[in-house]
Amino acid sequence: MKSGPKIGLFGGSFNPAHAGHMSVAQTGLRQVGLDQVWWLVSPGNPLKASTNNYAERKQSVIDLGLPPQMKINEMEQDFGTRYTADMLARAKLRWPRHNFVWLMGADNLRQFPKWKNWQGIFDTLPIVVIGRPGEAVKARLSKAARMYSQSRINEAQAHILPGLCTPCWTYLTPPLNSLSSTAIRRARKG
Repeated sequence: MKSGPKIGLFGGSFNPAHAGHMSVAQTGLRQVGLDQVWWLVSPGNPLKASTNNYAERKQSVIDLGLPPQMKINEMEQDFGTRYTADMLARAKLRWPRHNFVWLMGADNLRQFPKWKNWQGIFDTLPIVVIGRPGEAVKARLSKAARMYSQSRINEAQAHILPGLCTPCWTYLTPPLNSLSSTAIRRARKG
């Protein structure tokens, strides 16, 4: 393992951010033994039709009241990248001593093969998948999970993930929070 800090990178549209997102970030922080979690509010998600209102989405993360070990990092905007794989490659160059891991909810593991260079992401840094309601079976049977089944480590060993060679990943099963950004947006409209 490199001598630098263990940082969880938690990217998303956060449209809006909610307690379910915070649960994912806190689970990664605690179970992987991270020093920090950097929230990466996407300036525009290529897989979603509408992820405008960056300032509002960023504010929704701020409104969660991030604890001291968490902060918003605007590297995607700073780097001018559009895709996660490109951003992660740049982050590793910018912070070569950091031990990065990618944090994501189980719902994203199912759609991971739609991401540009998703296999390259597996090869770039360890991945921590955090369970979400209704996603456990679907996520574990997803194309990405099946392709990288030999690279998965047991949840009880999640704390060693930041120091492992890639590809490697784990699936964490915390108490589940059923909130979703989609449901929050629908409630606001109705």
